[in-house]
Amino acid sequence: MPSILNKSSVAVCLRGFNTVEMEKASALLSARGHRVVRSLTAAQCVVAGPDADNSLLESSLNHGLKVTPWNAILEELRDGKLLETIGSAGDAPLAKTTALPLIRNDGDTRIMLDFTLPAEVDCAEADRKFVPRAERFAGLCFDQAFVETLHAVATGTRHAMPVALEGVTAASKTTAILYLSHLLNQPVIRLNLNGQTDPGELVGRFIPSDQGWKFQEGALPVAMRRGHWLLLDEMNLAEPQVLERLNCALEAPATLVLSEGHGTVFGPGGDVEVSPDFRLLATLNPAEYSGRSVLSPAFRNRWLIWHQAQAPDEAATLAMLRTLVLGEQPLVHWKGQSYRADSLTPLYPQLQSLPDTEELLARLAMFHATVAKAAGTPGTTPGLARHRRERDTFTRRNLLATLQLCAGHSAANSTEDLRATLAAALQQMYLNRYPDAADRKAIHTHLRAADLA
Repeated sequence: MPSILNKSSVAVCLRGFNTVEMEKASALLSARGHRVVRSLTAAQCVVAGPDADNSLLESSLNHGLKVTPWNAILEELRDGKLLETIGSAGDAPLAKTTALPLIRNDGDTRIMLDFTLPAEVDCAEADRKFVPRAERFAGLCFDQAFVETLHAVATGTRHAMPVALEGVTAASKTTAILYLSHLLNQPVIRLNLNGQTDPGELVGRFIPSDQGWKFQEGALPVAMRRGHWLLLDEMNLAEPQVLERLNCALEAPATLVLSEGHGTVFGPGGDVEVSPDFRLLATLNPAEYSGRSVLSPAFRNRWLIWHQAQAPDEAATLAMLRTLVLGEQPLVHWKGQSYRADSLTPLYPQLQSLPDTEELLARLAMFHATVAKAAGTPGTTPGLARHRRERDTFTRRNLLATLQLCAGHSAANSTEDLRATLAAALQQMYLNRYPDAADRKAIHTHLRAADLA
């Protein structure tokens, strides 16, 4: 074993691991008597996992810390029983990392990961307002979960398959769809469903006009005519009988009969040919969320691409913070190859003026992950607000809002002022949401634990 780990108890900082491997590595080292810490400042050595890169090497050296690849430790611990549950993670890439661009050009072709993207859509002038604008995605973090969701959307739309993205709140489900439509210059109609949604919003209804009553087509036939993507946000908030009206449009080829109107037939041999660019996509939360309908197995089966968008963990939260504050993108892995999206101009560079920016971001991510877990998720018992009927949910939006509150800080102000601004923002975004003194005290305890109070 490396000499520093031969001591009875060493403070080890693990970096470059996914959540599952982080838990296993922490358990192994703890069983050997070592302490796993989150901060480089508190560490005596650094263990680098497969996602580590040269930025970790540089920051560790700045703290006077030695970096040891995880596999080097595994080789010294082969007799440990816990090792049977931990596969070889591969040597930490560190300075030898060679990551391909996440999205790159090959002549006239664009490639994302190992996937060739369709050519940009030459949409009509009247439809350009339905193409999401680039500024919407300023500061977007391309972490592992988001890239996997994006790949699922690209696969489904490339092969004309209906795509459903299921996941917790703020898992970037809608963002993945809108980003791909922006990338392809593809018009998309976004329809937010709810318990009051009726079939008329989807297929159309009669409305008054100067000539009496006329049938106005809904979002579905309009999308089928004009080649739009139709995005059904919060799909399972709608009643099942409303959603069943989509069945014929979910088949291949897509068809539709407007029995609510004049009987117009969409599809092969009908009155209207369905555009080859038409796609159906949906997002939804798990059925355990309040107010969600339980979808029938037959209806779910019609969505050929059904992707589980992973909830952001502490590592993903930290990656987002580093993107927003430092402008860097995380490494992602696909079929044995590393990829990274292009760096960008940070949206909130104010925190860069602090001497411990990187450690501060790690503490922010740790605090947010701890509070989000304490708040609980649908179907679990929360540690906060146990006796309230309404439950708070903390997502990455709370951290984004915290950075927005710090954005007005002038570089001319002292670092103490910036820290005070950050502390006030955290109190506003987290602590002030709870009226109960015990809950506020619990959140304050989490702030102190992350050295943010």
